[in-house]
Formats: sequence, C-alpha cells, structure tokens
Amino acid sequence: MSADPITIFRKTWGTYQKVISHNLMFHREITAAVATVFERRSGPLRFIDLGCGDASHILKLLKPDQLAEYCGCDLSQFALDEARKNLEPFGAVINLCCNDMLSVLRQATANHYDIVYSSYALHHLPTEAKQAVFTECRRALGDNGVLILVDVMRDEEQARQEYLYRYNRAVRTQWEALTPDERNQVQEHIRNCDFPECASTLEQFARNAGFTTCRRLEKQTWHEAWRFEA
Repeated sequence: MSADPITIFRKTWGTYQKVISHNLMFHREITAAVATVFERRSGPLRFIDLGCGDASHILKLLKPDQLAEYCGCDLSQFALDEARKNLEPFGAVINLCCNDMLSVLRQATANHYDIVYSSYALHHLPTEAKQAVFTECRRALGDNGVLILVDVMRDEEQARQEYLYRYNRAVRTQWEALTPDERNQVQEHIRNCDFPECASTLEQFARNAGFTTCRRLEKQTWHEAWRFEA
C-alpha cells in the first residue's frame, strides 16, 4: 500500500529542510544577495511568489512593514497551509493558490505587482513554458517592477545529461549531511524533474519578454540568483 500524500510530503519536505539547514544548495549566500534588492525597495510591496512552498524564505527577505499584498502559488496544499502560518506576522493581504505558476500568472492583473519572485521552481518547466513565464511576469509587473529568479542553471554549453551526471555525483559524494536514502531521493528527483537552462538562455527569454536589465546577483556552482527589470 502506497503512503498517503501527507506522509510523502512530510518525508520530502523534511529532506529539503535538511538541504537548507546544511546550506547544500547555497541558500545562505543566495538569500543574502537577494536581500540587498529588498533593502533598497521602499514598501509596502505587492509581491507574487511562484512555487512559494511554505514561504519561510519571506521571513528572511522582508520586514513586516515592507509587504502590502502577497500572492503565493504552489502545487502542494500542505506547503500552502504552512505558508499561511508563516505569513501571519506580516498582516498583509494574503492570497495562496494551489495551482501551477503559469496559470496563476495568466490570471494576475496586468501591471499590478512590484515584485515577482521564484526560487528553485522554473527549472521544472519545459523550455517553451519558461519563455511564457517570463512574458507573463513582465505583463504582471508595474512600473519599476522587478523579477527575482533563483534557480539551478546549466553551465554554458553544458548538455542536460552532463549536468545531471555532475550534480548527482556532487549529491552522492559531498552531501554527507543526508542519509543514503535521502541522497537517493534527491538524485531521483534531479533525474526526473530537473530541466535547467543556461543563464544566457534565460537572459534571452527575459529580453524577449521586454526586460532590458538583466543582472546576476549570485552564483554558487549551478545555483544562481538573477534580477530582471524593464
């Protein structure tokens, strides 16, 4: 008998929390780099978070008085239930959607948001859908709006199979904080769900969508943070 969805979620989410706490995907460095963007932004901000998970990262990026409105989407209702609890201190208008990011973006009011943020979610989509996400992000952002993208990206000229081999080798040999079962779980996810682009490809998607300023904020191996502005 297969495990129920709550059990599966708790197991996979628990592994991901270990990845974060041991900084295996460089969340610490990337969060510090992204935080500098918000230090320069006057609030309150209208914020859409694509693939928000439990939204715990927002606590590290924003002060309560910086947030006026938050729209978060994720495919896990269990994660969204945790997100609602984590967002309570902000006292902002909260809208949480159990839906895919492209559908949520297409339903968003044009020119409405100050920030579109996505962390480790875009690489799950096929190439044509990634371009559509950039296009819809540009439509949803108002004047002076910013898209912040945190994701895994292939090295330039690196094929997906080489990326999978090298990343999984790093997980297998360097992620000693995880148990063998947890490392296997991560590697299986990477093989089945990782379809990353090169940074130059994502930059071209952004320019196709109407973004004119594209700036890398941080790079740690395959883990990068970028800022895109119109």
